[in-house]
Amino acid sequence: MRAAWRQGGAWWGLAVLVLLLHGLALDGLGRALAQGEPPAPSIRRIEASYTRTVAQSAPPVGPAAAPVAAPATRPRPAAASPAAAPASEAASPVEIVVSDPPPAAAEPPPDPNAAPGTVAAAPVVAASAVGAVAPASAAAGAASGPAFTWPASTRLTYALTGWYQGEVHGNAQVEWLRDGDRYQVHLDVSIGPRLAPLVARRMSSEGRITPDGLRPLRYEQATRQILGASRLVQMVFPDERSVRLQDGRLASTRADVQDTASQFIQMVYLFSVRPALREKGGRVEFDLALPHRVRRWAYEVGDTLPTATPLGELETFHVRPVPARDSVAETPGEATRSGGSILSTQVWYAPTLQMLPVRIRIEQDAETWVDLRLSEPPKQSGP
Repeated sequence: MRAAWRQGGAWWGLAVLVLLLHGLALDGLGRALAQGEPPAPSIRRIEASYTRTVAQSAPPVGPAAAPVAAPATRPRPAAASPAAAPASEAASPVEIVVSDPPPAAAEPPPDPNAAPGTVAAAPVVAASAVGAVAPASAAAGAASGPAFTWPASTRLTYALTGWYQGEVHGNAQVEWLRDGDRYQVHLDVSIGPRLAPLVARRMSSEGRITPDGLRPLRYEQATRQILGASRLVQMVFPDERSVRLQDGRLASTRADVQDTASQFIQMVYLFSVRPALREKGGRVEFDLALPHRVRRWAYEVGDTLPTATPLGELETFHVRPVPARDSVAETPGEATRSGGSILSTQVWYAPTLQMLPVRIRIEQDAETWVDLRLSEPPKQSGP
């Protein structure tokens, strides 16, 4: 075994997984080792069968100029679903209409070089706006574009590398699951061998799809380790202006609140319906509900960079955390009052791959970090 495992042991697994929970101070490691059986998870997983591989598409269309009315939710006829796809998902698509879409273009001829079961990623195009983020529906009223359609259930698989007193390895998986206007996001991370990881953590968000994007209703974080007890963290959102934290306290939030798992998919939506935000210097901002507190969180778009993936080199735009305009304390990377640190998470989104995150890097400092890179083409359910 690698020297890092001999020296770090279970502590490394705990430390890396703590990195994956924004804002959890390092003094929380003691709580993670607490004995006793955790409560049973309450999020019942949406089932999905992944029957196709997502391939590259043409880049999304840029912002349009003509203003239109504010968006509204509009149903559209459902296509017949194959037996392999969940019936509720195929029969209840959710479409956030930014403006009336133009007539459908003729379907392009199939790629003779494409592998069987491969589907091109549908270009995600919609309205744009500039400046600080307001609720997506209000901002979209200032621009026009085709409708944004939430994708079918999708699975992304990543290889994990990192450093903590030596090199470490593992794997990760992100799943976006949809059943009508109900969604789930599951982020699974494991350290060590795939079949017998030293430590594994799942972060799950469940809620509703709305004209403003995702509205979380419940968040769970389950940790399993070879040495020590398992632990379950739970939060519930009784309404769009509050969240009940892990310790039972009811904290106030703004209507744009997200949790640790949902935030990355919410950014996919924001960057899709507001293409101007993908330009260098673009900024998204929202309340982030963490297990022990709520804070304002912001991300800023950096350079467009080529990123190596199993589908070849893709053009991606780099997103990194920055201090929120109305938040002075606990900015990313700075020490918190409890003696820990707010951890920096960077994301690389690929516009030609349904705006999916193909790389995620999480850092505590130069000597403690993990890097998740897409290790196989994304899979989706449906025809």
